[in-house]
Amino acid sequence: MSDPRFTRSADYRARASKVLPRGVSSSPRATQRPMPLAIAHAEGARVTDIDGRTYVDYALGYGPLILGHNPAPVLDAVRRELSRGLRVGGITTGEADLAERIASMMPSCAMSAFVSTGTEGAQLALRLARAVTGKLTVVKFRCHYHGWSDAIHLATDPAEDGPSTAGQDPDALRHVIVLDWGSLEALCALDPREVAAVIMEPAAINAGCFEPRSRFLRGVREWTKANGVVLIFDEVITGFRMAPGGAQARYGVDADLTVLGKALGAGMPISAVSGSEAMLTPIIEGTVSQRGTFNGHPLSVAAANACLDHLAGNAGDIYPRMEAYARTIALHVRDAAQRTGAEVAANQAGPCVQLFAGTRAVPALRDLASVDKERTLDLTGALLARGVATLPRGMMYLSAAHTESDIDATLAALTEAIETIR
Repeated sequence: MSDPRFTRSADYRARASKVLPRGVSSSPRATQRPMPLAIAHAEGARVTDIDGRTYVDYALGYGPLILGHNPAPVLDAVRRELSRGLRVGGITTGEADLAERIASMMPSCAMSAFVSTGTEGAQLALRLARAVTGKLTVVKFRCHYHGWSDAIHLATDPAEDGPSTAGQDPDALRHVIVLDWGSLEALCALDPREVAAVIMEPAAINAGCFEPRSRFLRGVREWTKANGVVLIFDEVITGFRMAPGGAQARYGVDADLTVLGKALGAGMPISAVSGSEAMLTPIIEGTVSQRGTFNGHPLSVAAANACLDHLAGNAGDIYPRMEAYARTIALHVRDAAQRTGAEVAANQAGPCVQLFAGTRAVPALRDLASVDKERTLDLTGALLARGVATLPRGMMYLSAAHTESDIDATLAALTEAIETIR
């Protein structure tokens, strides 16, 4: 029997499933329980579905909405730009403004090449690394995600090192080596003469909010620098979210190339590949092509400029508050598990929280095998029914728009949801 609270969302899903695969435009959205929501309106840290139900939102557009929904500085900037027309294919002065802002906030990012998505950014970064070094082999780490292109979409599950989806060309992956994240010994055992790049999330947020082991990032930086290997940090999630200078500022380790996205655009689609002029020389010289109809789209650039200005000007308030809220949520989940005996866990890294079910702790990537994905979907479904929206798989992003009252409502919902699945 369908849930009467989600009647209109269910009706929409039935209609959409006839013309959209699984009724959605991005596969993970289809897994939301008890029902993939159709959103009618959003404001601040809240979203309202077409059934009129309002939720505290921690999905935040899958991460980009670091300022929350409809932040005034971003909307004002986009409206001003929109009044000038929907211009694509040409050059606007906002592009250089944005590149200068990125360079001022992330010192390793002196020059930026703009594209539209994180997948494109990772692909461009790999091309640059291979062009600069003249080598082909790329090292990536299990359970790290760098977009869905055939050239790097593998080993995203702890139990499977192969392609991450059907239909991939396995030959596109023949120059990729997969290692365990945190194992400096495994990296140092490789022949660096064959390795063009090491690519990683400096904090493995996508897999479940894991911070790097002590000295690991610095050890990788030393090995790559000593052996002429390009170090790529995929900061699509962590860039401007973990700190104004991203994970590089948080952990004190710079990369040769940085892939940025999500929070950069505050909700508008944009990504950047940033690094020194030397690293971007292949684009300057024309040996690597940087193509894309929507690269440097003026609306996205305007949103990004406004977002970075706001983050830089309010960093002393925004970042400590987001991290404190995230810590409160994670501690509440652990306390509830201890008190009730429920098999639930929470990891926290900066302003991000990952909920798990089926286990009491997930301290390392290898422990992801103990997580019950179905029960985790049940947990987030129970939260949704109580007015709290997370990503279906349990990821929670904090934003500058979340308030104490939002956190109080979330803690109450978590208490009930955990008791329900227990």
